[in-house]
Amino acid sequence: MLCEQFDISRMTLRQAMSLLGSEGLISARRGLGTVVTHRRLRKQHQDFRSFSEEIRERGARPETRLISLEITIPSVTVRDFFELRERQKVYEIQRVRLSDGEPLALELACIPERLCPGLERFDFARNSLYQIIEQSYGLRPETCVEEISAQRPSLKQRKLLSLLPRTAVLVINRKTFLGDGRPFELTCSTFRGDRYSSIVHSIRRKGTIIEGPRV
Repeated sequence: MLCEQFDISRMTLRQAMSLLGSEGLISARRGLGTVVTHRRLRKQHQDFRSFSEEIRERGARPETRLISLEITIPSVTVRDFFELRERQKVYEIQRVRLSDGEPLALELACIPERLCPGLERFDFARNSLYQIIEQSYGLRPETCVEEISAQRPSLKQRKLLSLLPRTAVLVINRKTFLGDGRPFELTCSTFRGDRYSSIVHSIRRKGTIIEGPRV
């Protein structure tokens, strides 16, 4: 059918399909045949941006669906990271992050209540969290450390992210710090593995010594 539509030979069609497949634009799926795939959103490491900033940078429209916002007593691990006293609380904000109306990530963020009292009064469906933090509290997150791993999604994650069967997720656990070094945020973001990839830029420092085999 495609050969007749574009007036080309079967060999030319196979070559074109092979090229599209190598570039990740199409893929063969059992029971579905050859389907068009979406280009993955690539995260360029060493560029510290919020989700909204990252999506706008790529020419798309960021959206947020707030699932829950609670003030809770944190676990020991979270309390120790934020250096909180025993009864001090944190905000737990769970959101679905979307790009052009399509679910891309499920995010759970923890922020100390003492840094942002009254945070629950803001509309997180319409406003960026980092924009609120900077404009209303005068705080500026400046650095972060991220740990990245691939996992199988839970039933809840598959539903919220509209995942196809056998689609893995990319989990990014991030520790964020203010300009003065204070810990500001703990975030666990679960990204769709079929729409998101991570690129890490590494630099080999001068003077690095490589040990040879020991005899």
